[in-house]
Amino acid sequence: MLFENTDPSCHSTAKTHATQSDYTERTLRESQARIPSGCSKLNRLEIVDKVKGLIFGAVLGDCLGLATEGMTKEQVEAVYGEGPIRFGLEDEDVTGVVGVPFFRDAYRSMFDDNDFGDDTDQQLLLVQSLIHTGGVFNNKDFAKRLKDWSQHGLVALSKPPIGAGRSTQCTINHPGFEQDPHRAAADVWRAKHVLRSANGAITRAPLLGVVKFWDGTTVIENAADCCRVTHPDPRSIASCAIVSTLVARMLRSQDTEYNDYPPSPTSSFGNNQLDQDQVFRSPSNTPPLSNQDLMHNTANKKYFIDTLSTDPSLLSLVDSAIEANQRCLTAPNTDPLFYSPETDQQLTQGYYAQLLAHCYPPVNLESLALDHTDDSQDVFKTLGAAIYGFTRQLPKGEQTSSFKRILMDVVLQGGDADSNASVTGALLGLRMGYSMLPSEWVVGLKHWEWLEDCVEEFVALL
Repeated sequence: MLFENTDPSCHSTAKTHATQSDYTERTLRESQARIPSGCSKLNRLEIVDKVKGLIFGAVLGDCLGLATEGMTKEQVEAVYGEGPIRFGLEDEDVTGVVGVPFFRDAYRSMFDDNDFGDDTDQQLLLVQSLIHTGGVFNNKDFAKRLKDWSQHGLVALSKPPIGAGRSTQCTINHPGFEQDPHRAAADVWRAKHVLRSANGAITRAPLLGVVKFWDGTTVIENAADCCRVTHPDPRSIASCAIVSTLVARMLRSQDTEYNDYPPSPTSSFGNNQLDQDQVFRSPSNTPPLSNQDLMHNTANKKYFIDTLSTDPSLLSLVDSAIEANQRCLTAPNTDPLFYSPETDQQLTQGYYAQLLAHCYPPVNLESLALDHTDDSQDVFKTLGAAIYGFTRQLPKGEQTSSFKRILMDVVLQGGDADSNASVTGALLGLRMGYSMLPSEWVVGLKHWEWLEDCVEEFVALL
């Protein structure tokens, strides 16, 4: 069982320390995730810094997001005003404003200060699974760890399993989950018709972009495989594959020349009755963005994130990641990488247009309506928020403070704030690197040193 001993190290086996060390060294020697030479323009130290930034960025987003998880914007404003929310080791934000204390209701009282929730728990399970398998994703190994976690939590930290979504809980409780997680998840998907496109798997997707990042097909395969363990809906699979692809291409330091032709959907969210030319339109064949789309007018902008212009090269990278994975929705089940129980092609084509509408200008933070009760856990909302934050042009010399302000803006929207901020934090942390994350937030994390050990063991695979 994962984390079955009480030793605070990340490794979970009950073997003696000597045997445990031998096991870890053997696993690292046999790692399939070892970075080959010439696969990236970045050196290994730069890659490791970005990977650590990704993981800790995700943890920071999850922790901060607990402050408003499940709240409407009106509730958030009543409790926190315009923020910021007090977090980590600081009492003041970058402008000297004292943060608003963490609100404690029945749910939030179950967490300690600066603690993380189920999104980070599941990422840690994935980290342990990948360490155990030498960097090869194995859905049954991961499913077993999920099952153990659902029953015992993180025992080494005396941390119970709190906060998992309904889709994840129902799938884990399926009697055949450990034997065939994909089939179990598909059974639950067919039986449950409420919010099939939940976002519970997308918080695991950034990490899967790290493993064999130089092999784009393996990255997509791992992302889809891991997603289907709990969320087989094609919207979830496509979103996970897009995020993992973005991570992999960032780690390859792939050239991204702005081509002036990312998608520019005209439909409103949720409208499936769209012109078929728009549905089948390749991201590379759509009209160019206007300068108004790329350069935001800063007047009357309520949120810092909305005052930042779009980075054309990063938007082009998003464009390429969506294009690489669009057939999951535009041509469902024609590619074994993207198998899904959904067989209605007209429906999935409509999903593709919805995806574009959430991921490209003129999207802004409020237009994503992250707190809408009926669909606040929709995976496209989480994806849209993360891409919006990721593609902002950060002021020169202000990356660290911008990271904090962007995450705070996302969290102050309420809704599924922990998941939204987790993926946003992962992509921003990847972009900036661990060395640029706010130290007062990182060091202030609950179990910070324990997390450091886990992350160091994982990056040793690379």
